[in-house]
Amino acid sequence: MSELDYLIAALIMAAVTFGLRAFPFVARGFIAHHKRIQILGRRLPVAMMVLLTLYAMNVHNWSQPSDGYAQLLAVAVVAILQLWRGQALLSILSGTLVYMTLVNAWLV
Repeated sequence: MSELDYLIAALIMAAVTFGLRAFPFVARGFIAHHKRIQILGRRLPVAMMVLLTLYAMNVHNWSQPSDGYAQLLAVAVVAILQLWRGQALLSILSGTLVYMTLVNAWLV
């Protein structure tokens, strides 16, 4: 392929990426009040958090019960803070801090 072919391919990819990123903002007026979009807006964040938690728990080597104490404690912190305060950002950041502290033994 020539340099022009690479340039055209890069411009097409940039245009498609830009279009996909701009679509929700352009179409917001049309789809904001749609019933299915509102249901997705309420349920999708929780579903993504559950999927990420299940993935994170699955990639760990669970050869002994004590191997996953840091993950289990971090998940418990996230769940408790989310039920108590209801702020996802606070819950996620706190759980991440607890997990990183335990895994890296920062308190030892």
